[in-house]
Formats: sequence, C-alpha cells, structure tokens
Amino acid sequence: MSLRGSAPIVAVSDVAQSIRFYTETMGFTQVIDNRDYGYALFQRGEAMIAIVNAADEQALLATRTNVSAQIWVESIDALWADLKNKLEALPEGRVRAPFNQAYGTREMHVKCPDGFLMLFTEA
Repeated sequence: MSLRGSAPIVAVSDVAQSIRFYTETMGFTQVIDNRDYGYALFQRGEAMIAIVNAADEQALLATRTNVSAQIWVESIDALWADLKNKLEALPEGRVRAPFNQAYGTREMHVKCPDGFLMLFTEA
C-alpha cells in the first residue's frame, strides 16, 4: 500500500469563481467537477487542491486567516514566469513574487479569492 498524495479542502464562497481562478489563473487542471454538491478538485503536477462551497462565515473566516498549503516546486522562477502575467493582474495583497527566505528556501505566495494561502516553495 502506498499513499498517492493529499489535497487540502478549501472552503470557498463561490465555486464558479474558484474554478476559474484555479484553472485560468493558476494553470491547474480540474479533475472533478461536482457543482451539485459544491465540490471540485484540481491538479497541477502532483499538487492537488479541493474546494467546497461554504455559506458558513466561520468556515470562510478560517480560509482567510488560518488555512494554507505549502506546495513544493522544482523551480519557483519557472513557475513565476509561467504565471506572472495572470498573477500580476490579481488585486494587491494576493501575490508575493519569488523571494528568498532566511532559512534557505525560495518561495512565492498566492492567495485564492477567498484568502487561502498557497506557499510555493523550492528548497
């Protein structure tokens, strides 16, 4: 038996908006679309992210303030080059361009429309 991966399940306020964000802006492929249940799953490489529709303000608050995922990449600069034009069009405060961390990693940060933070990391 082997584990094949994991996917954070992110509470979102608008499933259609989130689908556009992950597919059009972030370049993920949608592998499950179950809008009847307010659920979708996305994959890019080995990274996966699931979304679920939430009307509960506490769940959406958690997404904005406490939910994040670290996604490991081979080259932050290549990912940035691929996404730069679309990421730079996002509202201020949603993207942090590649930078070096004091503890030895290179990262870039992107927040989804509901505030879920993705820390793309190259070691």
